[in-house]
Amino acid sequence: MSIAEPASPTDTAASARALPQAAGSRWLDHLGTAVMVTLAVFALLLLVLPSLIVIAISFTETRYITFPPQGFTLHWYADLFGRQQIIDSAITSLQVAGAATAIALSFAIPAAYSLVRGRYPGKAFASALIVAPQMIPGMVIGVALLFFGAFIAFRQSNLMLVLGLTVFCMPFAVRIVMARLAQLDPALEEASLSMGASKFRTFTSITVRQLTGSIAAAAAFVFIEFFDNLTVALFTSSPRSRPLAVELYNLVQFDSSPMVAALSSLEILLAFLIMIVLSRTMGLERLAKQ
Repeated sequence: MSIAEPASPTDTAASARALPQAAGSRWLDHLGTAVMVTLAVFALLLLVLPSLIVIAISFTETRYITFPPQGFTLHWYADLFGRQQIIDSAITSLQVAGAATAIALSFAIPAAYSLVRGRYPGKAFASALIVAPQMIPGMVIGVALLFFGAFIAFRQSNLMLVLGLTVFCMPFAVRIVMARLAQLDPALEEASLSMGASKFRTFTSITVRQLTGSIAAAAAFVFIEFFDNLTVALFTSSPRSRPLAVELYNLVQFDSSPMVAALSSLEILLAFLIMIVLSRTMGLERLAKQ
């Protein structure tokens, strides 16, 4: 029969110090949880609640914007689809957003690969140069493009709009692809090269296939940004072929009817549908990992 040895003074002192530390750690955990919940509720109120208010206003029967809405009608949506200018603006936005997204991704994917896998002088400068538009306000880029276009006799047009939006939004796509690419094991690419595959085939067959989720997320984010962008489009779009964001801006200035809320609700619905498609096809959990 063994007799337990009494705890030494050193062990007793260590246990006494551990109790306040554990209590302090639990207090910090509770504080962090409370802060995160508060921020989540604040973000919900600040972002989601105004969108719900806009959607509710779009169904009001009054001829002016009011909240809470009075009655229920789809008149403003019917009036919206009855205006040819708005339909033409929506078509312009879809064409511009589609073209700009394709161009941005065609440059963003190889640029991200070069910045992550490349080993060459001036890499840090190239990285800073690519992401520089992300640090500049969109309105500044729009004004700069307007003045530069006037200097070289390049008038406002859909081409200028596509180029301006590509420059402004491509850094977001580069960052998204870079984040996933940095997690990929380069040994797979090295194995492909050692087996005789060319660098181009390795890139298209091995690397790009592993970036599918990130490319889809970047495309969705960039498309929504292109479609809803106002700061760049306001200075680069053609006066005869305005995108939907500029048309909405003009409506807010000169029209106080709930049709403005109806148009805003449709744009909210478009972004929501794109996220649903991504969730169904790629999975939100997979996108979060990539």
